[in-house]
Amino acid sequence: MSEPSAPVEPIAQQPERASQPILQAEGLSKVFEVRGGDRFGRKHPVTVLDDISLTVRRGESFGLVGESGCGKSTLARCLLRLLELSAGRVLFDGVDLTTLDRDELRALRRRMQFVFQDPFASLDPRMTAGAIVEEPLEIHEIGDQRERRQAALEMLADVGLTAEQARRRPHAFSGGQRQRIGIARAFVLRPEVVILDEPISALDVSVQAQVLNLLAKLQEQLGLTYVFISHDLAVAEYFCDRVAVLYLGQVMEVADRSALFSDPLHPYSVSLLSAVPVPLAGGRARRAERPQPIGEVGSVIERPPGCPFEPRCPVGRGRDICRAERPPITEPAAGHQVACHFPGEVSVHGARRNGAGTNAGDGDGTARPGHTETAAQ
Repeated sequence: MSEPSAPVEPIAQQPERASQPILQAEGLSKVFEVRGGDRFGRKHPVTVLDDISLTVRRGESFGLVGESGCGKSTLARCLLRLLELSAGRVLFDGVDLTTLDRDELRALRRRMQFVFQDPFASLDPRMTAGAIVEEPLEIHEIGDQRERRQAALEMLADVGLTAEQARRRPHAFSGGQRQRIGIARAFVLRPEVVILDEPISALDVSVQAQVLNLLAKLQEQLGLTYVFISHDLAVAEYFCDRVAVLYLGQVMEVADRSALFSDPLHPYSVSLLSAVPVPLAGGRARRAERPQPIGEVGSVIERPPGCPFEPRCPVGRGRDICRAERPPITEPAAGHQVACHFPGEVSVHGARRNGAGTNAGDGDGTARPGHTETAAQ
């Protein structure tokens, strides 16, 4: 059996590797077959992820944000090939995961792990905490029984759990403690990439900060790369280095944290930020002045042929080009990508910016009623 893996040198001490991509999605699509409403129960294809291309750099925390049902968790599972892709490919450190057989993929998964959203459903209730954390080492045949047990105890200690607690079963722990066990299980293999699927959404607010700080500490110690899924924009702004915004299975915008939260270019990103409560005097009135999406979240079953956000967009609704043509992903600023025909036409303050787009009409120079031509404050 192989020996336990040595600690990874932090990325901060490897400047030549820090900017290299470690995880890439190229034209990734996922189609599910679902039964329709006809009396024969025939299956129909539904595209949940549509031509997604992303690059995750080594050592960073890359965020995926969007409303419920936009495809974040499905994308996360496709990135590790927990779900088979319908089109496209995923590269992990230059290796195409779609070409690997079962044994090759299993061996590579030692370097990439997953922390699931629900700490209550993701742990085997029949196993002790120590056995849960030890199990990945046994699967990958790392060390002997004594070494595996010691490695599991050390990992549990790293996440704040004692050797006595390692003998307890999941029902004896709080939600925050269960999530710590899930984190320890993923990190005990010393992976290079960890996908965190809303790891704090099921936890109390008082526990969320503890788990985020724990993840940051482990990332610094082990030189990890995170893909962090969240619907909480405040958490994404606090934790992530770069953020991708998803809507109905398509990428709307990708940017550094500072650029996205200070100067979003896509109307959907602006709408998400506008929905964040303002904890100041007059905050309710200020929020009412911000641009809001129209109607409810769309459905992937009835995705528009053009921009998926067009039916709800405060800028593009009714515009012929937005209705008919899917916008390509462009890069109007270095490192800031956006899929929009009229990027930057609206700000979080609710007004259009100077020089942003031509008009709010159908592309013929005629402004639509109700849209200001002046810049934000």
